[in-house]
Amino acid sequence: MDENRLFDHWGNALLLSLQLEQTSHEITQSLEELASLVESLGARVADRIIQNRPQIHPAYYFGTGKLSQIKELILQKDADAVIVDASLSPKQTRNLEQKFNRPVLDRTQVILEIFARNAQTRESKLQIELAQAEFLLPRLAGLWKHLDRERGGIGVSRGGGEKQIENDRQYLRRRISRLREEIKRIERERDTQKKRRVQCLNVSLVGYTNAGKSTVMNRLTDSHVLVENRLFATLDSTTRLMEEDFRPKILLSDTVGFIKNLPHELVAAFRSTLGTIGDADLLLQVIDSSSDFEDHIDTTNQVLKQIEADCIPVIKVFNKIDRVPFAQLQIMRKLNTDAVFISALNEGIQELRASIGSFFERRMETMTIRLDYQHSQNISDIYQYSRVDSIDYQEEGILMTLTSLPGNLSRLRHHLTPSVQEVMG
Repeated sequence: MDENRLFDHWGNALLLSLQLEQTSHEITQSLEELASLVESLGARVADRIIQNRPQIHPAYYFGTGKLSQIKELILQKDADAVIVDASLSPKQTRNLEQKFNRPVLDRTQVILEIFARNAQTRESKLQIELAQAEFLLPRLAGLWKHLDRERGGIGVSRGGGEKQIENDRQYLRRRISRLREEIKRIERERDTQKKRRVQCLNVSLVGYTNAGKSTVMNRLTDSHVLVENRLFATLDSTTRLMEEDFRPKILLSDTVGFIKNLPHELVAAFRSTLGTIGDADLLLQVIDSSSDFEDHIDTTNQVLKQIEADCIPVIKVFNKIDRVPFAQLQIMRKLNTDAVFISALNEGIQELRASIGSFFERRMETMTIRLDYQHSQNISDIYQYSRVDSIDYQEEGILMTLTSLPGNLSRLRHHLTPSVQEVMG
């Protein structure tokens, strides 16, 4: 069984969309995005068709009157695949394939395939394989019908297609179970790593795909995360030390980019990777200033809500300002006074760095402690958890003034008791 058979030998794709309550602008924008997704798979967009209809047809998604026109265009454009800008039911997919005599894919399948091609680490490969298997399981019925047609079904109580479907279902269920167990094991390993970083401040980069998050990551951390001008170039969460001298240390994480109508299969599969976002003390929402950024911001906020990360503080970072006309940029600055405006390649990085530092400084608290000399080995831990503003070696012990986030100070109190005495005042 080849789960990716539909992507093997197709070059011209016909894009279809249904306009219900959306505006024509929304439909056009979504189709443009789908075209970019399809082209990233190496295919060409032969043409695009939009049908206006008050409701979805339960059997064909599109109205039956439109199907003949679509079929004619398939032949005219020599299209060898049809891509629908929506999530289709298994029944709708099978019916459309029978009508068009072409592979029919939906938006979810296209994104799954892109993710599968871009996955680099073992975890992301497992997550994609799980999402693909869960997507494929209810859609098996249409994959093996040719076997029953070839057999004819005379005198046979159960056709070859039916037997194959059942075998595939069993295989997929077993595979899904194994994948889930393996991902859980990796999650446990990550939780162990997370405990080692508990004393650090965690910042996550979020935003629409291709907004420039990886470039921002490289500039803030002096690292070399892969940067490519294509959708979903980054799938795996990457964490780097941002500020060497700042205490507590600041860790910056790059994450998978979001996209409009991100398939729920992928949100579920990448929940563990996206968990990096949920653990963050601060989110940097990177926005492509030259794009339709309001829609991108809304999409990002929706995904953050899905993964229950919408309560985490956010600094909006408008990137690629070098591509925006001066007058338009001035308006954007007036409307987003709390945001930082940068061109990650050449402008604004120091301002962004200062904004991050200022964010944490405003939330920090100060306490003074006296550490007895017999426990002086704990000083290294103190430096990890906090910034030491002053230190005085007195006869009674080591007097230290510390500044950190309230949570870190609480952990420090717990960690050092009874070797430390807090000094009031």
